Amino acid sequence: MAVGSPMSLLVVGYQKDMLDKMVEWKNAGIVSLVGVLDSSSNQPYQDIPIFNSADPLDEQEIDIILIVGNEETFHKEIENWRKNNKLILSAKTLWVLDRVAMQKREIQILTGKQKFYQTILMHSHEGVQYVDSKGIIRFINPSFSRITNVSSEERLGKHIEDVSPNGSLNKAYKTRTPVFGYKSSSVGSNVETVANAAPIFVDGKFIGAVATFQDVTEIKYLTEKLMEHEQEQKVINQQSSDGYESKFSIDHIIGESEEIKEPVSLAKRASRTRSTVLITGESGTGKELFAHAIHTESKNHDKPFVTVNCAAIPEELLESELFGYEKGAFTNAIKQKVGKFELANGGTLFLDEIGEMSLALQVKLLRVLQYREFERVGGLKKVHVDFRIIAATNADLEKLISEGKFREDLYYRLNVIRLEVPPLRKRKKDIQLLVQDLMDKIAERIGLNPMQLTNKGMSMLCEYEWPGNIRELENVLERLMNESSASVISDSLVLKHIQSLIGVTSSQDEVDSITYPSDNSLLPLKEVEKEYIRKTLNHYGHSLESKKKAAHSLGISISTLYNKIRDYHLE
Repeated sequence: MAVGSPMSLLVVGYQKDMLDKMVEWKNAGIVSLVGVLDSSSNQPYQDIPIFNSADPLDEQEIDIILIVGNEETFHKEIENWRKNNKLILSAKTLWVLDRVAMQKREIQILTGKQKFYQTILMHSHEGVQYVDSKGIIRFINPSFSRITNVSSEERLGKHIEDVSPNGSLNKAYKTRTPVFGYKSSSVGSNVETVANAAPIFVDGKFIGAVATFQDVTEIKYLTEKLMEHEQEQKVINQQSSDGYESKFSIDHIIGESEEIKEPVSLAKRASRTRSTVLITGESGTGKELFAHAIHTESKNHDKPFVTVNCAAIPEELLESELFGYEKGAFTNAIKQKVGKFELANGGTLFLDEIGEMSLALQVKLLRVLQYREFERVGGLKKVHVDFRIIAATNADLEKLISEGKFREDLYYRLNVIRLEVPPLRKRKKDIQLLVQDLMDKIAERIGLNPMQLTNKGMSMLCEYEWPGNIRELENVLERLMNESSASVISDSLVLKHIQSLIGVTSSQDEVDSITYPSDNSLLPLKEVEKEYIRKTLNHYGHSLESKKKAAHSLGISISTLYNKIRDYHLE
């Protein structure tokens, strides 16, 4: 009789109550009725077949023979069965069979539970290892082998002290106390595990110990990466909150001329998209002001606005400034630094003087623009970013491309929205508004009371060409305000500074002799310049060599001198 299978039973004799009991056991799966042997009946009882006494009993799979009738009737058969060592029970000893049936039922229940729990353990994602009361390893599941890279053949039947003397299971086995959160690494692998082990007691008797193992390698890796990310984000947030925000809006762009209205209108349209913007214009025209304004007007105005002047940072440092670097990437890199690309994530990166960037760095910038990812200097991990590029230059990029100094593919990446800021000499109608705005800001910044210019002084400023544009105008105004002893700046002081810009000296009488019509049709400063050039030419002469000397004396090129001679009709 196999463990867990029903007992095969032959009933000898016909007794209804006994047969009813057997049928009940049969239906419960406790017994399997081979048949009924009874000379008084030839009819099957509830589908139980009639057993033929002529059949050889040894060939039948019979565990128990139950005599429920008169034993004398079957005396011959019983003697024969006893000779063959068959288990024979009489109705008087039916309690024995009932006890056997109960034990059989308990065995079936326990066997079923054992299979159930064993199935659970075999399919558990956690590794499981069990030792008996003698410390012999009796069970390990597939997950244990997967996690620890140790096969069942290497462990089963061996003493836990021999294979894992310092492990959690041996500790629980030896101390008879639980072990929690035991960390270890599998030999010959990078697998990190955490184990919990406990002794097993049944009715107070120690019968063994069991341990479960969890693979925490990935959890540990993710935890470390999360901590790294949190630290990086902390640095980024700290640095991003340290001045990386736009300071100006469209309202800060001063001017009413048609020349300035067009780029302002384009800046407003550019602020509605995330496309790359290339701002061109002479030095000092306010290109950075436009970059600030575009970011401020955009939907990402609350995100970082990071500025990098490509001309102000040495080439060997610009890469680490943009990309950042890992700790130990080079000498003195004692800690990780977040680059401008990361600081600008989600916002805008303004690359001023982009034309000064080296070709080698242009290639790396192009890759960042294409794939929105990069590695820090000295690092291997990809850093993903999403920011808008606004680039500015006072150089002729097309010319630089033809000279092989600027990459054409990068140019196309940058030149999506082209915004050109006009020089101040082409928007002279705006000079008066700019002067008033700048003087108010300068007074507030340097701690002076508001100051004014006379009409003559304002006219002189309006007539000057301002090759340095707004930056030069602001510089002159601040110098005038610092040197003026009165709230109204004198005309002579204005003329002095204008003349210093063009290399002309005049007396106060010359200033007073200049007439300024109300319609501003006369250009007094040009008259001063014209007279100075005329006197210089008279001094050096009008030959080609003389004109070269005159141009050198005036601090201008020979071509500029020829243009002014033509404009002033000095030939």
